[in-house]
Order: sequence, then C-alpha cells, then structure tokens
Amino acid sequence: MIQLSSFQKIAVALVVCFVLAFGLYEFNRPSADRTLEDSIVAIDSAQLHENFIRQDSAAIDALLNEIIEVSGQVESVQGKTVLLIPGIVCGMEELPSDGQITDGQSITLKGRLLGFDDLFDEVQLDFCVMVLPS
Repeated sequence: MIQLSSFQKIAVALVVCFVLAFGLYEFNRPSADRTLEDSIVAIDSAQLHENFIRQDSAAIDALLNEIIEVSGQVESVQGKTVLLIPGIVCGMEELPSDGQITDGQSITLKGRLLGFDDLFDEVQLDFCVMVLPS
C-alpha cells in the first residue's frame, strides 16, 4: 500500500474538493437564454420549408442550430406548440396567453432551428418567442 505524507494527503483532499466544487458549479449553471440572442436571418415559412424539401444543403447547413426569424400564417396552436403553414413547428419558450396567437394570424417567431422531420415533412424550431404580429 502507498504511504502518503501529510502534505500529500492535504493536496489530494484539496484537489478532490476543487473538482467537486467545480462539478457542482457547472451542474447548477443556468443555460444560455436563447430568447435574448439576435437572429441571423429572417425568412418566410414557405421559403424555409422549401429549402428542406429541395434539400438545399448550403442553405440548411448555414441555419442549423442557429437563431432565425420565421414569418408565416398560424395553422394551429396546441399548448406551447405553434404550427405555421406549410409545416413549421415552433416549440414556444412560454405558453402563449389566451388570444395572443390565433389560427390564421400572420406572425413572426424567433427560435433555434433544429432540423427537419422527414416523417411529417415539418421543420422543427425550439426556444421560440413571438417577435412581431405581422
């Protein structure tokens, strides 16, 4: 068995305490507030959907995991999910208040572009907030 001197024991204890403290700090650190970030592009919902349908990789790669603004007409609102025509699904950051977003309304939403769901032909966004009623 290895024998440690008093100094070595103290040094090991300090390193363990530092690692635990750093781990707890990182675990409890709040995530970045995506709603405060600026969007890199403003795009119409039909154009965004068309980019994914055509599999325009240059346009898609430039936007993936970025904050974008999408303008379009609301197809439906279900809880914290807003569906824009022709197939843009926006997971809202907060539950919209009654009457804030209604079916048929033209709006602009800002959120992070996650990707495309091939099964439902839908573009997925999260961390969405309403920017402007158009």
